[in-house]
Amino acid sequence: MLVIRLTRTGKKGQPNYRIVVADSRKAVNSPYIEMLGHYDPRTKKIVLNAEQTLNWLNKGAQPSNTAAKILEKEGLKHKSIIIRKFRAISKKELEKQKAEEEIEKAKEQAEKEAAKEAFEAQVEAEKKEHEGEDKLQEAANEAIEEIKEEEAEKAEEKVEEAAEDTKPEEASEAKPPEAKGEDGEKPAE
Repeated sequence: MLVIRLTRTGKKGQPNYRIVVADSRKAVNSPYIEMLGHYDPRTKKIVLNAEQTLNWLNKGAQPSNTAAKILEKEGLKHKSIIIRKFRAISKKELEKQKAEEEIEKAKEQAEKEAAKEAFEAQVEAEKKEHEGEDKLQEAANEAIEEIKEEEAEKAEEKVEEAAEDTKPEEASEAKPPEAKGEDGEKPAE
């Protein structure tokens, strides 16, 4: 991006500035594209080529804040000549801003709470309107639970029956081992 800015020249303690068109990414004292004029802050003397300056402004060059002030003093008018005002904020103003922000936050919080209460009231009203439906839903839930309990009881009975069927087999398998003789044969009775 092109920018119109000042580059310092002159001796120590005796500044002079060139008004130049340069690339905004380059350093202030790096080579510039074109010199538009110069400015002496001690005598307040400004020499400026207005035609070239307007030509560069029309091409999209943006003036720095100081350069914009100089261009305005010379009577140039263009939409890109914008002077930004920088001003320090006093402690009183800071405190006032903080107080205003706190008041705004409190208002927002109160609005949120009011909206929440209104929503809760609306939900309660809808619940009252649909009480009959809730009773039907509860009755349906109870019927479902009863059916599930009956199924669970039936399943338990089947498990108990299966367990009883397997108990006699286990009892026959669990007979004490018969005594065997020294040969490993049954002793005679």
